Amino acid sequence: MDDAVRLAVDGPVARVTLNRPAILNAGDRRFVADLGAVVRELGGRRDVRVAVITGAGRAFSTGVDLRALAGGDFALPDFIAWEDAMVALERLPLLTIAAINGYCLGGGLQLTLVCDYRLASEDARLGLPAVKECLIPSMSLYRLPRLIGAARAKELILLGEPISAREAERFGLVNRVVAAADFERALDDTVARFLALPASSVLASKQLVGQAFDAGFDDFRAAMEAKFRECLASPEHAAAMAALRAERQSP
Repeated sequence: MDDAVRLAVDGPVARVTLNRPAILNAGDRRFVADLGAVVRELGGRRDVRVAVITGAGRAFSTGVDLRALAGGDFALPDFIAWEDAMVALERLPLLTIAAINGYCLGGGLQLTLVCDYRLASEDARLGLPAVKECLIPSMSLYRLPRLIGAARAKELILLGEPISAREAERFGLVNRVVAAADFERALDDTVARFLALPASSVLASKQLVGQAFDAGFDDFRAAMEAKFRECLASPEHAAAMAALRAERQSP
């Protein structure tokens, strides 16, 4: 039996593939368990700097498997396990890129919200239709207003209607939209841009941005100064300064 979520690692890059293409990568109990296991594995690795998350076939993910939900095979403990996986993914000590291909609905969109960067194919459709099943869209209720503001978040959440990739870009929901034919090339370029940067400063900045809405000013400043000291003491900073000196000394 194929894994519902696949992990492939190539040097410093991991590729996580949501792998139920026949049903647009909708998630059942096993899917949630597999995703949690993959995230735990990534959390224990120190060789991976960037993780790309994408979907097999013509969708990123359409969220919960409605057949499992209607049949009683997906219940509150499964939604809680899903959110546990989201929190663990959000806190990974590496950069995460959501490569949004095709449909990205419900839990699929929730997953992208815990990623650091969202690249969308022009044919993507994004939405949170939970209210239509008399559900609520989990912790996207918390994350989405912080990303795009309360007014836009309410529009997506309360209407439950999908929007185009271009509209999502206009909302600030995705970072970049590219033509479907250019999607893989743009993804490779994005990964390369992140890998070209010092890991220490990028990770420190990610962690601090994650605290920005919750920590008080003084606590945040103390955390910032601690990370600043770590960056200044890092081999990567020393290498960057040596490169600057060499550049200035060159004729």
